[in-house]
Amino acid sequence: MENFPNYAGYGQTPTVCVNHPNRVSYAQCKRCNRTVCGECQVALDVGMVCPDCYRDLTGGSSKAQGSKAKGSFLARHWHITYTLILINVAMYGLQQIIPNRWMVNHGMMWWPYVQHGEYYRLISYGFLHSQNDPMHLVWNMIYLFIFGVSLERMIGRWKFLVVYLGSIVFGAFGVHVLTPSTSVAGASGGVYGLYGAFFVILLLRRQKDTARLFMLLIGIGVVQSFFNPNISHACHAGGFIGGVLLTLLFVPFVKKPESSDPPQQSPQQWQNGRY
Repeated sequence: MENFPNYAGYGQTPTVCVNHPNRVSYAQCKRCNRTVCGECQVALDVGMVCPDCYRDLTGGSSKAQGSKAKGSFLARHWHITYTLILINVAMYGLQQIIPNRWMVNHGMMWWPYVQHGEYYRLISYGFLHSQNDPMHLVWNMIYLFIFGVSLERMIGRWKFLVVYLGSIVFGAFGVHVLTPSTSVAGASGGVYGLYGAFFVILLLRRQKDTARLFMLLIGIGVVQSFFNPNISHACHAGGFIGGVLLTLLFVPFVKKPESSDPPQQSPQQWQNGRY
């Protein structure tokens, strides 16, 4: 009898392409972990993904990937996260240039202004920072960069933008509910929304140990922040809750898919090449 390589474990069911059940493959999508054959694989900077994940991430067809890959470096590597960081930095520059704290006075979140129709403050406060403390901006942008780029790759650019901006709005409502007499400015509501999004994704992917460690690190940061009286914990709480709720809306796009194992077959069928 001819000896066959023990790729999938002799006598075990070999894995097949999720789109072509008659093709044996051992390559997995880096995003959803489903098995795909060579024809279905789409190469990205983050690794190989399946056509479904490519459409979720880019909104385009995987068949056009070949031509898109020849595009400019900027078009292939730019993230919405970078745009958000640039906007925050530009706004901080305007804060320093325009006198009398005009930017903060006309953009910070304070509920009496919102009640009088200035609804833009529910978003604008998230792009302003303390003029006297540049580290307020620096640390928020560092965390936005770390979590933003990764989250974009997980759920796609536009879903990420909805989660981020929505978390800023939730942060504003958190301030209104918990500390209605205070005014706030800063991107931390959106950043904490990204924390909430990551927590949900880790749980959906059944990475419970990692989720516990992640929340432990966040908890340590929260405890440390209580020593700074200028931090709005209400905004952080609202943003985190917003990130959790908004990410749950995108469950089909981030949860680990169910197994797509092929029908059971015998070793003889596997050797005869029927699968």
